[in-house]
Amino acid sequence: MENFFSLITPLDISIQMKKNFEVETSRNEIIKEYKSFLKKDVLNFSKEEMEYVNGVFKEAYEMCNKVSTSIFPKEIKLIKTHANHYGPGAYYTRENCIIIPKDELDLRNKEGFLETMFHEISHIYTRFHPEKQRALYKLIGFSNIGNMSNLLIKEELKSRILLNPDGINFAYHIELKEKSGRPYSAIPIIKSNETRYIESKNDFFNYIDFSLYKISIQHGVQVKTDAEGNSTINMDNVPNFFEKITSNTDYIIHPDEIIADNFMYLMMREKKNGLIRSFSKDGTELLRNIKNILIDESMN
Repeated sequence: MENFFSLITPLDISIQMKKNFEVETSRNEIIKEYKSFLKKDVLNFSKEEMEYVNGVFKEAYEMCNKVSTSIFPKEIKLIKTHANHYGPGAYYTRENCIIIPKDELDLRNKEGFLETMFHEISHIYTRFHPEKQRALYKLIGFSNIGNMSNLLIKEELKSRILLNPDGINFAYHIELKEKSGRPYSAIPIIKSNETRYIESKNDFFNYIDFSLYKISIQHGVQVKTDAEGNSTINMDNVPNFFEKITSNTDYIIHPDEIIADNFMYLMMREKKNGLIRSFSKDGTELLRNIKNILIDESMN
């Protein structure tokens, strides 16, 4: 539903598959090989794993229903993988599916698994509830400016973009201010810090380079970069950004990740009657506002 296979770059696929394609290889051939690679990564759940997972989801279902009966999806599909593409410990969602890495099931860390499932359930919830998604993103200062395919991006950056499967579309902007007080608009983009797969660099996450990118909306949405396709924003000096999203999470690569972590904290606070890590005043207010949106049945 989000055109993942149409939008993913050959470089992204190359890093996941840990191989470099010949220059003459067509995009259709790359996608075909990639899909075959993904299919081979899928595993069956053992009986013991099914019992373990069912127990965790029963608890997640009950906790979600305590906040609102509209949160938990009518159907969730679970897919177990070797995680050869993104690597060990990498959970993610596609449509109403949660992809679970085998190594995480082997750990049997029930509380950690429950926390992660809340995070993934949030991704599915926002994906299928666009009005709620807009309201939740607004809480942290983000709003939609269309689709990523409509953004005007230099090839130096475009060819190196890495998709976040939990937030394919990154055309969400946030209004920030420079030290001088001059306002600017920015969007979140993940790109590879390499232009090709490096054999000695096997971990997908070692390629990730996240930054906010300034945009201009005068003649279409132009993403501003330097000559090499890098961001012109110093992520170590954007206090206005962290004021808007609060300090609740440092998983900031996409507004949906920020919301998903906060949703997880909200659920765990409900479960433990508030007895988890402390939050700032603004962070506590954000959790309260997220809950208010979730229980507002007047929104679709």
